[in-house]
Amino acid sequence: MSDLDRLRTERDSRQNYPGTSRYSGAVNRYLGVLGHHPDDPGASVPGRVPSGVVAKTGLVLVGVDDSPISHTAVDHAAIEAELRGWDLRMVHVQGSRQSAQDAGARLLERLTERVRACAPTVAVTSRIVTGAAASRLLVEGRHAGLVVVGHRHGAASSVFGVSVGERVAVDHSGVVMVVRIPGWPPGPGFAARPIVVGVDGDDSPVVGFGHGEARLRGSELVLLHAGRTPRVERVEIFGGVRMHRRFVADDPAAALVEASAGAAALVVGRHGPGGMPAGMLGSVSRAVVQHAHCPVFLVS
Repeated sequence: MSDLDRLRTERDSRQNYPGTSRYSGAVNRYLGVLGHHPDDPGASVPGRVPSGVVAKTGLVLVGVDDSPISHTAVDHAAIEAELRGWDLRMVHVQGSRQSAQDAGARLLERLTERVRACAPTVAVTSRIVTGAAASRLLVEGRHAGLVVVGHRHGAASSVFGVSVGERVAVDHSGVVMVVRIPGWPPGPGFAARPIVVGVDGDDSPVVGFGHGEARLRGSELVLLHAGRTPRVERVEIFGGVRMHRRFVADDPAAALVEASAGAAALVVGRHGPGGMPAGMLGSVSRAVVQHAHCPVFLVS
C-alpha cells in the first residue's frame, strides 16, 4: 500500500470535522479528514498568501529518511510552510552507493507526491546529499527560516537518530522543530489544541515566537511559568491571541511534558539560563525533546 493509499484509508475511516481556523483547515485537509475544495471558505488558493501571513520569501527545510517519524516530520513541515506561505525543501542524507542513490530518489518522489496531494499550494523541492547527517543538514539549512527533524527512540541505525536531531537543534542558528508525536495521525481535535510555551521571563524570545505561531494557527496560547510559588491563572488577549498564564509549582521539564499531552506544539528555549556549552541542550529542552507528546520548537 502506497503512502497516498494509507492517507486515503485514514481519511475514509474518520468523520468530517469542521475546521475553525486556517491551521485546523490545513491539518484536516492534509490528513484527509475534511473534504477540500478550492472554493471552500478560507481555503488556500495557489499564488495567494492567506490573510494573517506575512507575504515574504522563506524556506522550511526538513530532513527525511525512510521511517514513519520522518514521514510525520514531512507532514508537519508542509503544514508550517503552508501557514507561512514559504517553500518546502526535503533533504535526504545517505551514502554514495548507487543503490542508495536510487532508493533515496524513490523516497523523495513518494514524499513529494504526498505533499503535492495534500498541500498543493506549497512549492516543494528535494535534494540528496552525502556525508555526515547532522553536518549536511546544518549546511543545507543555514538559510532556512525553520528546520524540521524527526525524533526517534533508542538506538537508530539511520541518519536521523536522536543525536542528529539534538545536534541540529543545538547548532542551527534559527528555529528548529523536533517532531515527536507517537500518535500521528491524531484525532480531529488536535488542530484545536493550544501552543504551550515554557517561560523563564516575559521578554524571552520564546514568548514572541509562541505568540506568532499561535496567531498563524488561530489557536490559543498557554504561557507556562514553573516555580515554587503557585499563583492564580490569568487570561488576557494580546494581538488577537487569547493567552493563558499558568503558574505551576513543579519541575519545569515535568510540567511541560505533562502539558504537551494536550498541546499542538511546545515552544522552549534552546539553552537554560546563562547558556550552555556548545553541543549541549539545556536540561529542560533536552527532557522535553526526549519525552514530549507533541512537536517541539526550539528557539534561541
